[in-house]
Amino acid sequence: MKRLFLALLLALTAAIPPALAVLIFRVGDTVYVDGKQYTWEEWKKIRDNPEALKQSQPAAAAPVAGPRAAACTTAIYYDEFPSEDERFQCSADLGMLTRGQIMEKGWKVDFVEKVPPPSDQRAQSPRGMPLFKYKLVISR
Repeated sequence: MKRLFLALLLALTAAIPPALAVLIFRVGDTVYVDGKQYTWEEWKKIRDNPEALKQSQPAAAAPVAGPRAAACTTAIYYDEFPSEDERFQCSADLGMLTRGQIMEKGWKVDFVEKVPPPSDQRAQSPRGMPLFKYKLVISR
């Protein structure tokens, strides 16, 4: 009797389709599915064909190889934050990069530090503003 019950239970569990766990929220004719926005007509097509939803969701990102954190410092002192085209000398063998190149490579800026000049160097710019080197702490 136990074997028959287990066989029946096993057969039933094998016949059940896998569950699709998604967050669905509807506002008027707009449907939000796991943060993606669809019209009602698009959602009806996806709802009727669950494989379409699986295909529309991005695959999990591959783990990033290499360093997970680095620091990038300006080569000279500035009286204001450097412009977009200024290059920062980065650790972790990243080389000289602009802020745009840092972002393109998948890094994000976690912290910006203003480093004052040593006491034997000039501390103000010709405009009378304090000088600083800028250090970006970045991570993936």
